[in-house]
Amino acid sequence: MPTPTSASRASPPPPAGGGVRTSRPPMNDVWSRSGSTYRVRAVVLLLLNVVLFAGLGSFAYWLRSGVRFAPTMEGYRDELTQAFVSVGVTERSISLGSLLHEPISVQDVPMQIPILGLLMAALIAIPILVSLLYRFWASLPFIAVVGFLAVMPWLAITLLLSCIIASLRPFRTRFRFVSALLGLVPAAVYLILAWPGTTDVVVGAVDPIDRIKFVAPWVMAIVAATLVCAVVLAMARVVDFRPGAIAPLLAVMFGLPVALFEYHVGRDELYYRLLEADWRSKLADVDASRPLEQAALEEWLRRPPPRGPMAAVRERTAGRWLFELMADTRTEETALSRHQAELAARCDWFLKYFPDSRYAASALYLKGTALDSRVDPEEFKRTKWIRFYDDVPSVASWHTWNRLAEFRPDSLLAAAAGLRLARFEARECDVERALDRLLTLIRRFDRPEDDALAPFEQPLKSVLTRDSPEASLELSRDRILLEAHALRDLLAENSDPLYGSEPLCGSRRRSDAFRFGLLDLLPRDARYVDHLRLLRGAFPHAQIEDNIDLEIAKAAVSPGERIALFEALLAAFPSRDAAPEALFRLALAYKEDGRTDRGEGAFDRLYAEFADSIWARQASRYQPRSATRVSRATP
Repeated sequence: MPTPTSASRASPPPPAGGGVRTSRPPMNDVWSRSGSTYRVRAVVLLLLNVVLFAGLGSFAYWLRSGVRFAPTMEGYRDELTQAFVSVGVTERSISLGSLLHEPISVQDVPMQIPILGLLMAALIAIPILVSLLYRFWASLPFIAVVGFLAVMPWLAITLLLSCIIASLRPFRTRFRFVSALLGLVPAAVYLILAWPGTTDVVVGAVDPIDRIKFVAPWVMAIVAATLVCAVVLAMARVVDFRPGAIAPLLAVMFGLPVALFEYHVGRDELYYRLLEADWRSKLADVDASRPLEQAALEEWLRRPPPRGPMAAVRERTAGRWLFELMADTRTEETALSRHQAELAARCDWFLKYFPDSRYAASALYLKGTALDSRVDPEEFKRTKWIRFYDDVPSVASWHTWNRLAEFRPDSLLAAAAGLRLARFEARECDVERALDRLLTLIRRFDRPEDDALAPFEQPLKSVLTRDSPEASLELSRDRILLEAHALRDLLAENSDPLYGSEPLCGSRRRSDAFRFGLLDLLPRDARYVDHLRLLRGAFPHAQIEDNIDLEIAKAAVSPGERIALFEALLAAFPSRDAAPEALFRLALAYKEDGRTDRGEGAFDRLYAEFADSIWARQASRYQPRSATRVSRATP
């Protein structure tokens, strides 16, 4: 007596004439049962699978861009076109290989390894399984999700080939797991071809553990995809190919990467990395020579004949570009001001929605440096490169730096903030407060014994160890301490008995025509040296005159000119507070000029006369201290 299960299946009619059937029986799948209940259930569960898979595809794109639903994004069509044209190996948001290091690097956040591995396994395995259990046509919506929601068109094309191999003759086999393995071959090849996207990063990874991190996600993706296929096909065989074998596992494959990301990485990680990338992009150095030449040529061609010399048009265009980049009016029309406003708004958004994030202090640092950024006009005039600098704090950034200094007082970010606040306070003639801040900074962070013990005390890194939040900002502790010591020496040694603090920060009397001091001047200004000479003339015989001469010497272009100015300064002020730095820079100028012996002699004199200065410590990086050299040093 036939069972209900066997009766519900669609059976092929017997061969005519009662002959023996020679063709192979059709393979069982979800549609093998002709009952309406089964068909409705199969369609509903297939639609559910499509919805879940669409969420997985959107999550894959969100991990790369921060955009939750790609089709609603401005420029979506261009993004999709570029993803197809670039073959997935060049663009940041398109390359599969770049997914390992942008925006979240597996080197910095190792938990991304299982997240990306499981995500890619689901994106690859589910369409192949659907083609095996629901037939090939049912896999097309899943392939479309990969191409249009995950914005991975080449992976979608690869999966189309995989589904054809797995489910259509002459490639398919009656042993479905073998068909699934054959279908995984093109996907495995695709992942192997993703390796060029990570080559540049891995070459720079000296640590073998870091090299493993860039391979592990793809290995995990293939292994996990194979296991998923085995489990789903086994479940389908157990339930006799009834619909519903894929949906539960798909829900797990969707929920597991999302849960791992939410609890072990966090949305703040993604949004901060995107913020930092935008910060680097907007404030990156730019070679403007080609665009400038093109703009000048277009303007020259628009002129009626006779057009005049091209050089005049080029110079006028460069001047207009420079004004637009760094107009003193700070209007919204200037490119730099617009970028500063955009970055500040993004930092404020991040701090609003992630106030307790480990990257909150870093976001404050990004905002502060963005507000302090200025264009170097002389560099643009000389080389046509747009370069930014941010070491002169502005009024707009004071609140941000003050907040950062109090937010994480023991971090290197707080040291950078403290240095900028001290510069700002000294410029505002609050010298005592600036000195207190600098002394606190130096006591807290200047511990030479830590440097000596660091190589021996540093623990071994675990595979899942994450770097400190500010590691990607590449702050230099030595640079911060050097500038803090230099500023402290300048403020502590130059309390003028005659002029007070006016040579440093200018007069605060409205009646005085000369109202700027040394700290008000911008070293990258075209008239910096002229302003220094005016300052020296406005305060004759001031305590700070050796520091003014030091700045004039540092601004000289040729090594020979710098050597002459440094030697004159040391002859006039051999023991004043500017002497240690003058000796240090004199030694470097000698070496640059090819007079190595004279440079070593200058270093020896620095060690002998100013052994405890920060500049003697700095000199040891270029030339180690030697007792023999010190004994031979001339006074």
